Amino acid sequence: MSRMAALSHRLFPHRQFYLRSRGSVQFFEFTPAFQMTVATATLLILIWVAYSSVVVIFKEQIIATKDQRYASMQAAYEGRVSQMQLAYDELNGLLVLAEERFQNATRDLESKHRQLTALLMQKQAMDKSVRDVRRQVADMGAYMGPSYSRAESTDGANTLVVQLAEAEPAIRQSRGQETIADSTFAKVIGDIRPPTGGGIPGKSPLGKNYVVQRIAALEDRLNTVKKQQLALLGELRDVAGVQIDRYSRIVQMTGLNVDQVAQQIGIRSRDGRGGPYVPLASEVRAAAIDGVTDEFDRQFSDIAESYGRLDALTVAVSRMPLVTPIHHGHYRSTSGFGYRVDPFTGRVAFHSGADMAGEFGTPILASAPGRVIAAERRGPYGLMVEIDHGRGIRTRYGHLQNAFVKAGDQVAFRQKVATMGSSGRSTGPHLHYEIWFNDVVRDPTKFFDAGRNVFKG
Repeated sequence: MSRMAALSHRLFPHRQFYLRSRGSVQFFEFTPAFQMTVATATLLILIWVAYSSVVVIFKEQIIATKDQRYASMQAAYEGRVSQMQLAYDELNGLLVLAEERFQNATRDLESKHRQLTALLMQKQAMDKSVRDVRRQVADMGAYMGPSYSRAESTDGANTLVVQLAEAEPAIRQSRGQETIADSTFAKVIGDIRPPTGGGIPGKSPLGKNYVVQRIAALEDRLNTVKKQQLALLGELRDVAGVQIDRYSRIVQMTGLNVDQVAQQIGIRSRDGRGGPYVPLASEVRAAAIDGVTDEFDRQFSDIAESYGRLDALTVAVSRMPLVTPIHHGHYRSTSGFGYRVDPFTGRVAFHSGADMAGEFGTPILASAPGRVIAAERRGPYGLMVEIDHGRGIRTRYGHLQNAFVKAGDQVAFRQKVATMGSSGRSTGPHLHYEIWFNDVVRDPTKFFDAGRNVFKG
């Protein structure tokens, strides 16, 4: 501070100016403060004059420099805007392509989901038919077997030997089904859209890198769903194969031709339904024509054919008379189907049915639903009831005591149609039971054995 004061006194000392004019003397005194004020004002004036001179002299150059700088800034801004527009166009194009791609994938997955649903619905219908057969077999009581000398049980009733221990194979609930049920397909397109908000492309959630990562993640999800669908198809194929083998063996046990039974008996009834015919594998065949079949389509085409055959066999098994016509009755097998020693002549003769002996008045029940085509006395049959079950299957009940139906009546399964007697060519009270298929008499005991093994492994 003392240095500044010393410098100020040295530069601006106290000054006095004397002026003599016409014999008079005047003096002026200049204090340091006044001198400093005048010096400062003078300096500011000089600076202003210098600046004004520079502005006047270099005005055009300064304006040109500013215009050039503004032009450069505008060009940089426009370049940045153009770059952002290109990035946006690229991102928008990527989103459009991704959306179209995932829409196609979603439609494909939904189509496959509908196909799987149709298969599962068809399987549920077939399982219901088989459950009905199981209930019928359990309710009727099983055939005692071909041993004609087998004695009655101590309580006088049939021994139920139907094998019901093994249940129908259950399809494991696939995670693919859960994915479908949770509407994953409907969420796929919405998931590819990034969250809203500003930002620089490539660095923010709106950037290309983010979209590419989202698309990759969704592709992984779609591939997972496809794998789950294939796994479910594999399970359905395995179950169908097991059931086809089982029902084929059951039909074979009856002595009938499996293919003939499937084509003739296994056709579903036309009971007031309609609409265009769209087979399960129609979409697969259409895709095959376009040359875009994939592993799912190939497997589904095969399994659709398998389920068609399984459906036919299931319907056939549910329609065939696989149970004994005596409901928990007191009976024993006294004579089987085929050649035997005739009880009247003592000679070898052909026996066209199965004889089940019991007490007079034992209820005789229809072994399958159908229409009565005869209820009359017919020669050696005595009083006989004949029922047409459709698809070439007929059953006859002979040597009856009483008949409770007449020709033209519709009878239900387990409906009481007659009572056991000894009319006609008979040595005692029993039921002579016959099964006819395509006008050829068949061995009833084979049908009983098939019914006993409906659920036997």
